[in-house]
Amino acid sequence: KIRGCFLVGCGPSLNRIDVRRLASIDTISFNRSYIAWERWGFQPTYYACFDPEAVSGNAGRIQELIEDRSAGHFFLHDLAASFGIRPSANVTLVKLTEGAPFSASHRSIADFGNVGASSLQILAALGYRRVAMVGVDARYSALEAAPGRENEAIQVEKDEDHFAPDYLRWKKPISPAGLEKVLGRWPWVAAECWDHGLEVKNCSPGSALTCFEEIRFDEALAWIAGPRRQATPVLGER
Repeated sequence: KIRGCFLVGCGPSLNRIDVRRLASIDTISFNRSYIAWERWGFQPTYYACFDPEAVSGNAGRIQELIEDRSAGHFFLHDLAASFGIRPSANVTLVKLTEGAPFSASHRSIADFGNVGASSLQILAALGYRRVAMVGVDARYSALEAAPGRENEAIQVEKDEDHFAPDYLRWKKPISPAGLEKVLGRWPWVAAECWDHGLEVKNCSPGSALTCFEEIRFDEALAWIAGPRRQATPVLGER
């Protein structure tokens, strides 16, 4: 049987579907998604966090999740080692490289500027051939910084870029040009998925992405759904 997985992003469109229906299906989620796992009623098969700032800000909680075995396998930026997180049977520390095609290795992958986009190559390497994306809105609010303060985080009252208003309270400024650079990598990702035999469909209501076939959530469930499997062993991590 063709293996399928749901890639669960963190965009606000996630609130327009019933994520609980994914409880019996292989899933991957990211960053602070763990704040919703109890509400969803399941822990993901895989969890990934590749942004150095996200790893730094969530390292303590990630360590707790690893110890509780709250997800099948954790893929983390290798910066996590500086916070005491070590490779193990359910943890892979990953080096990100710029400007590379999809990698077949779990230890070194191409950075496509977005944890969900970068994770598609991990799913391909794990043997998945179908991926349905939910909560992948690809819509971000541009934050302009005051002159000379471009690297300082800005406090926001309500985070409108994610499924929870308190998902992020502090956000780094990003210019329209910066947004264009991040979003412009998605067609590259789509081409890599095609070349590696990974069929990806997007069922995120209102998503800005146009490089993947759009599909309704119910249709995606029929396309992907099957009995829950054990997380695929990642060899050589002990």
